[in-house]
Amino acid sequence: MRLAQVLQGVKIIRHAADLDVDITSVMYDSRQAGRGSLFIALPGFKSDGHDYAAGALERGAAAIVTERWLAGLRASQVQVENSRRALAQAAANFYGQPARRLKVVGVTGTNGKTTTTFLLDSIFRAAGRKTGLVGGVENRTPAGVTRSKRTTPEAPDLQRLLAEMVEADFEFAVIEASSHGIELSRLDCVPFTAAVFTNLTHDHLDLHQDMESYFQVKRRLFLPAPKNGVSTCKGGQAPRAAVNMGDVHGRRLLDELGPGRVASFGSAAAAEVRAENLRGHAWDSRFELVTPAGSVPVSFHLPGRHNIDNALAAAAAAHLLGLPLEAMAAGLASLRSVPGRFEPVDVGRQYEVVVDYAHNEDGLERTLQTARQFTSGKLILVFGCPGERDCYKRPRMGKIAGSRADLSVLTTDDCYAEEPKRILDAAEQGLIQSGGRYLRIADRGAAIEAALNAAAPGDLVLIAGKGHERTQIMASGPKPFNDAEEVKRIAIKQGERREPESEI
Repeated sequence: MRLAQVLQGVKIIRHAADLDVDITSVMYDSRQAGRGSLFIALPGFKSDGHDYAAGALERGAAAIVTERWLAGLRASQVQVENSRRALAQAAANFYGQPARRLKVVGVTGTNGKTTTTFLLDSIFRAAGRKTGLVGGVENRTPAGVTRSKRTTPEAPDLQRLLAEMVEADFEFAVIEASSHGIELSRLDCVPFTAAVFTNLTHDHLDLHQDMESYFQVKRRLFLPAPKNGVSTCKGGQAPRAAVNMGDVHGRRLLDELGPGRVASFGSAAAAEVRAENLRGHAWDSRFELVTPAGSVPVSFHLPGRHNIDNALAAAAAAHLLGLPLEAMAAGLASLRSVPGRFEPVDVGRQYEVVVDYAHNEDGLERTLQTARQFTSGKLILVFGCPGERDCYKRPRMGKIAGSRADLSVLTTDDCYAEEPKRILDAAEQGLIQSGGRYLRIADRGAAIEAALNAAAPGDLVLIAGKGHERTQIMASGPKPFNDAEEVKRIAIKQGERREPESEI
């Protein structure tokens, strides 16, 4: 594809480039550039892609797109108003605008995105529809299932995944729309057919500064292109909206969107999509799913009230898309677990172990409330707080942990380049305020071992923060680490320490 075609719709300030040159790929990582690549330099939080333009050229890049003119760069160079928007537009052009040939559903909110996307994907499959999924745990396309690197991929990666779905005649794509993905233009040029708002709680304020700014970013997903503040390639009318009326920001969004292409969901009697006659316990519950199109009985197998809300979110989106009630019931019933979301780990002991992704205040409180329902004994929690992120939530998370758990083990999460001691000190303030019992063990593996050693028959050990993730990121870089695998390793070691049974 010619460079002029790839950059169609991009706001160009100036260029010294042959616009007829053939482009073979669109790249934002200079290390992946090759012969014929278009390298788009992105200003970053820690590094600047402009510093790697020369490296991209050495690897064969045919042209460079920049936000600031790089004097002395002997190459085809195009200066644009906004590199991130240019990246999204160029990627969509290069892959043939695949989102326009799919019914794309975006799920946004602080918590519940992953589970809601899995549930919605399950409903589509139950209805016999061909569907793909892009999210924080995994991506599912005709090429198979791959682990995700981030919740919402960078635009070229996302557009490639969508193109694979189009090639295989998929009808639906379900995408986790993170606030980073919206703010950093990864979702530009994706015209959403429907969008889901799960909730908004304290998180990501390192990027958004305050809750109002955070809400305004989420809100953009529900608006048509002239109002959403992103490039016009998004196009089309506003998506149909499934909105949680049990959340204060959801109610605000409902008031703004008004009636029409909107379905409210939640526990309130006024919600258009709601669960009535809810009964059950532990892993299994039953309820009547009520929608504007009628009602249907549902058997549901994900734990906790918050997962009922996630089920209603998926059902509300399915209703807006015209899916039958029978498919909603079958899809909700067939999903038995979501990786790293309140996921049991079988250790062959008389106590239970669960891993969960909860890494903010609301998520931690919800998963602790759910865990309490599963144990007649002590609730033992292992948790930490991410580094280089919203530091104000750390003491609040500590206070929740100390108030809800019988024993908390404070440890490290992904610290990145931040000093672990500083992170633990902040979270410990909340633990002290709570008056709850706690241990402080910086090494995450040792913390998990201490929690398992403290567990007795009937207890439940909840390991929060990392969920499905398979690395822990510290100042030295990522190292292999998975909470569930660590639990199994420790359980084997505990078994080896047992006295052998007598052979007599």
